[in-house]
Amino acid sequence: MGNKIDSLLIDDTLYQTEIPEESRNKRFSVFHDPREVRATIPGTIIDVRVRKSQRISKGEVLLILEAMKMYNKVEAEIEGRVKEIKVSPGDKVEKNQIIILID
Repeated sequence: MGNKIDSLLIDDTLYQTEIPEESRNKRFSVFHDPREVRATIPGTIIDVRVRKSQRISKGEVLLILEAMKMYNKVEAEIEGRVKEIKVSPGDKVEKNQIIILID
């Protein structure tokens, strides 16, 4: 069947695009569950600033993740209660790994 030709409009400019056959029926997940706090980059857990059952607010710093010699604050996207902490200081994590669960 070949590639499907489609159009994409960006800033008043129309671009022709090709979608390969093997990519047309793939499902892409653009939404994530904010109750599952995930590592956005691979790195090492430096400090966990919350404890199980603790009430947290949106924007509260949950932990510090070191990656490429930079410290990154991981913040809560929602308010709730810490259900489970899946990491400890010194743990290495991969991108998208679940590190904290929130109820």
